[in-house]
Amino acid sequence: MLNVEQLLELEKRVRNTLNEKLEQILSNLNRSGKLEEALELLGLSNLLQQDYSYKPYRTGKIFIVGQSDVRKNQLLGVIKELGFDKKRFEFCLEYDEVKRFNFSKLFYKPENTLVLVGPMPHKTVGSGDYSSAIAAIEQKEGSPNVIRCGSNSLKITKQSIRDALQKALASGIVVPDII
Repeated sequence: MLNVEQLLELEKRVRNTLNEKLEQILSNLNRSGKLEEALELLGLSNLLQQDYSYKPYRTGKIFIVGQSDVRKNQLLGVIKELGFDKKRFEFCLEYDEVKRFNFSKLFYKPENTLVLVGPMPHKTVGSGDYSSAIAAIEQKEGSPNVIRCGSNSLKITKQSIRDALQKALASGIVVPDII
């Protein structure tokens, strides 16, 4: 253990080194995946609390993807009733169509605001190494917001879409078009 004089001398050397090499040190820690751990050991983990996460626009496109129990026209009625313009929506409501839906087109496009998901195959185009397309869009960085439709299981109905859109409105994920 260091005595007081040795500790003061070490503090001086650390300050000088940090002043000269702080950018390099932080960069190395970040690349090695140890930045969070180092800041925590130093009691500075609160410095990482800023939210740098990806955020899609609130006025962007809304996707409804999954096997549907109702026709598109019926869903459009719910959408209009809640004050949305139908031009904001893209539908993929048939099981085979969902298999071919390229989920990778959703990522890192802030104009893609929300995906309402229903029943779908586990393996689809663009889901990558994730266990399912839903897991990919819920977990992958740069994805739009996701809401699962249905109460006990995934289901696309007029009520489940109404509930999901109301939830998105209430949480501020989306804003309506008509006031």
